[in-house]
Formats: sequence, C-alpha cells, structure tokens
Amino acid sequence: MKDAELLSAAAPERARYGMGPAPDVEPAPAMLIGLGNLILGDEGVGVHAMRRLEAEYAFAPAVELVDGGTSGLDLLPLLKDQQRLLLIDALAADAPPGTIRVIRNQEIRSALTEKVSLHHLGIADLLALAELLDCAPPEIVLIGVVPERMEMALGLSERLRERLPEVIDTARAVLRAWGIDSRPAPA
Repeated sequence: MKDAELLSAAAPERARYGMGPAPDVEPAPAMLIGLGNLILGDEGVGVHAMRRLEAEYAFAPAVELVDGGTSGLDLLPLLKDQQRLLLIDALAADAPPGTIRVIRNQEIRSALTEKVSLHHLGIADLLALAELLDCAPPEIVLIGVVPERMEMALGLSERLRERLPEVIDTARAVLRAWGIDSRPAPA
C-alpha cells in the first residue's frame, strides 16, 4: 500500500460536519485539534477548549478546528499537507492542577510518556508515524493542561473551568505567532 493510500484509508470525522474540505481545496494554514474524553471530567479539556474557540472566535486566515476526542492514529489522514498543528489536551505533569504548559515539536512525544489516558499512546504514536511517513507538520505545538479530576463526569472541575479562558488565550497567542488573527465571532 502506498503512503497516499495509507493516509486516506481511515479518515475520521472532523469537528463539525463530516469529512472537511474536498481533496482539491487548499488546506487551512493551521489545524487545531482538541483532544480528550468528555465523560472523564478534566480529561476532556482539549475538546472543551476547541469547542469554545469554534463558537466564540473567527480566524483569519481560517483555522481548521477538529474534535479529536480520544482518536489517535485515526487522525493521521488529517495531518497530510498541514504546515502547523496545534493540539490541546490534558497533560500529566508534576505541577498543580490547572497548570498550562506549551510544548513544541520534538519535546511533545517525551511529554506524553506519562499517560493521563489511553489516547496519549495514540497521539505519541500518531506523531511518530507521521514523521516516519514524512507527513508530519513542520511546526507542532501542544498546549497541555494538568487535570484536577479524572473520573466519570461530564464537565470540567471548577479549577479547570476557571483556567479555560487562559487556555483559550494561550491558543490564540500561538495562532497569532503563526500570523493568524482571532476576533470574537459575530453574534
């Protein structure tokens, strides 16, 4: 199986309405993937952040926003032709709950060695496979948030709810550094 066939074999659903742009459409200059399990409390912080960004901001140039949920290798086809990738996820770290860490490029895989959940193995493998297949975006940033509560719960803990605006501001700052402006979406 050729690399192109491998990459297109398992295209997961995108955040909003299906499979995203047609193959002949120019990809957005950046992709933001919110990761996490929404039924495990703070483990879903990445998806919560992505959804807030999607609902509250407009980006110019456009940013492709993806609900990556607990996907791992299923996200591989989305990385093809991407130049910049921003991931938001819960991160195991020896730091107080709510701590926000910005981790770049090669440091990401080592930061995911301590697992918060099973999808971290998938993300580390995803990045390794993308590199092996020569389809890894040249610039990758992970915004990791140390969780407080990892148990069956649909919402974030109070501490992470309070920190969510800073997670959003951090994502906007990364995008701004990439030349992408974000403004409040029209009501």
